[in-house]
Amino acid sequence: MRGGEGPIVPFRRRILLALAPVALALPALAGCGGGAGTSAHVTTRTVTHTVTVPATTTATATTGGTTNAAPPPNPSATLSLHAAEQVLAAHGYATLTERDWRPDQPLKVLLGVATGGPSGTRRELAFFFVGATFIGNDTAAPSGQLEVAAQGGDNVTLQYGLYRPSDAIDDPTGGSASVTYHWTGTRLVPQDPIPTAAPNAPLSRR
Repeated sequence: MRGGEGPIVPFRRRILLALAPVALALPALAGCGGGAGTSAHVTTRTVTHTVTVPATTTATATTGGTTNAAPPPNPSATLSLHAAEQVLAAHGYATLTERDWRPDQPLKVLLGVATGGPSGTRRELAFFFVGATFIGNDTAAPSGQLEVAAQGGDNVTLQYGLYRPSDAIDDPTGGSASVTYHWTGTRLVPQDPIPTAAPNAPLSRR
């Protein structure tokens, strides 16, 4: 120390002490949006809300052809043969045989044959009813030869004549295939494979 003077502060230390207030002020300036020479970093977050919509259940009687939506039919309701034949007529079919009609069963079937179409062809469909309600056909495309092999309660077994490509429509030579249709309470479900209707297949229901 020099006499009468305070302690001598080195030049470098004096520079650092002078800059300290500026250094302390810089973090505060960095967080501000305004002012030249400064920038603000903004972090965004996307919040996604998942909404679960309850499923709507519709009871549908589904077959290879026509479908009818809910409400499900009443199995205990009655339907006359005449009323069932009117349903067939509305679809362009006439009753193939009346002996298959069982009005006391929950699941009823009536076979129909198309009333129109080119000569030399035969188109048959099974019309299914539950109670007094028509629920659909066995298939979308008709068959050449169709019979009711068995029925009772909620089951009907149909027998399809099988054709070879060269067979006449009245003479299937490929034997037959049986398919049981079961009414589950909401749907008509085939329990066996349904033969193809492709006429060029080795065996088809034509």
